[in-house]
Amino acid sequence: MSQDKIVGIDIFLEFLEVAFNCILYFRKIYPKEIFVKKKIYGTTIYISEHPELNEYLSNVLNAIRELIKEDENSVKAVNLIFYNVNKLPIEKFVFDMVKLQAEATETDPYYLKTEEALKTICLKLSMCDTYLKPIPDNATFSIEIQTYETAHIILGENPKCENFPWVINDDAAEMTDKNLLPLKDIKTDCLNLQLYVIEDAMSKV
Repeated sequence: MSQDKIVGIDIFLEFLEVAFNCILYFRKIYPKEIFVKKKIYGTTIYISEHPELNEYLSNVLNAIRELIKEDENSVKAVNLIFYNVNKLPIEKFVFDMVKLQAEATETDPYYLKTEEALKTICLKLSMCDTYLKPIPDNATFSIEIQTYETAHIILGENPKCENFPWVINDDAAEMTDKNLLPLKDIKTDCLNLQLYVIEDAMSKV
């Protein structure tokens, strides 16, 4: 794998970590006290200091890294899903991977366009309370990786992922009253992805 590809993966995973934290902070599923302010992409973000949450996010990001290293087209999308007390999905942030680029980096060698695009996404996520209904009390969340069928075997045989119990989610419940809201398309030398959120407002009541 080329150095540009490796840099592209690192940037993508750093962005996912930032985005996950932003979503969890601004959707108020955890007490704000477990987050600390940090600066990235020229803007203020909030990052969790909770050990169990951080371990979960780290395991997810590690699995994504290993899948992409095996096949850069293996990750179709990454979804952060909120569930109500009845375990029904009520809100889904979708990171739809069009392509993990990083081939023509000489046109933007310092990734300034990518950084500006990621900054815009962080700002949009910080305003999600204005366009989404509140998450109900006792809500939970999970992160889902959309990939191919053999990915479960690859993760199971990879020593870097063996301590994390991945499950195949064939029978996942679907939202019944969907409302799709596009957030941002990124198309730079480094990343090509679409970010949108799907909300089932009726199930939040």
